[in-house]
Amino acid sequence: MSSRVDGDHTGLSRVHWLPGGARLAAEARAELPQKDGLAAAFTALAALRAAGIAVADQDEVAVAAGTVRRPGGPPPGEQGRADFRLRIPFGGARAGTSAVGLASAVETLSAGRLRVVPATGEWTATALFDLLAALWDLPRVAVIARVDAAELGAPDTPERALLDYLDTGVPPLWTNRWRPEGGHHVLVAGVRIGAEGTLLSVVDTYPALGDNGIHEQPLEWVTAALREEPGTLLLVADAEHAPLLERAVLAAGLVPRMP
Repeated sequence: MSSRVDGDHTGLSRVHWLPGGARLAAEARAELPQKDGLAAAFTALAALRAAGIAVADQDEVAVAAGTVRRPGGPPPGEQGRADFRLRIPFGGARAGTSAVGLASAVETLSAGRLRVVPATGEWTATALFDLLAALWDLPRVAVIARVDAAELGAPDTPERALLDYLDTGVPPLWTNRWRPEGGHHVLVAGVRIGAEGTLLSVVDTYPALGDNGIHEQPLEWVTAALREEPGTLLLVADAEHAPLLERAVLAAGLVPRMP
């Protein structure tokens, strides 16, 4: 299943989107950028809106998730965004958003229409690929990933280098210059498979990161970014499909359990 998100000017036109991935990407782009310290809330808001659930803003998700904003600025070329409607705590030892809190926010704000199944365990490129491949059996899914952005490639890696990677399996040389402390939340929305390499379409939280917030990353680098956290994927789907999500996690050799 291949489609195109309006406004793309890169190889994203050749991405095989996960079910509902094109709409998920469009909802995320419409909300760009994240508010300061609310990357997790940003990704969950996009997942909720892509499922047709009306949520006021990132603030509503952050409060429901128990987010505590951590220090740190936006990537180069971006301005901070501090137009908060609700009071969200800042700093301290509890700074960040837990996987449990984010999952609870999605399920609460959707009034139980959506379920969140976590995936944890020994991350390998094979396990990640197998998990994503199994999600095509769903009508709609959102994949929220907490990653170490330092392990990812540069979001502005040239298309030619990405094509070479697909053909040869040799990763591009460009590394990510933005390295936020404490992890970063993104969405994984699509896959592009080549003769020797596989790219994952990452939907990010700032327009300067990639093509209006979307960039492609080698499968191996996303896997490394998950290992470094240690990583947890949150799989969001309609509640009746939660058993399918759990089977997909187990079939990939992972565990459907919160960290």
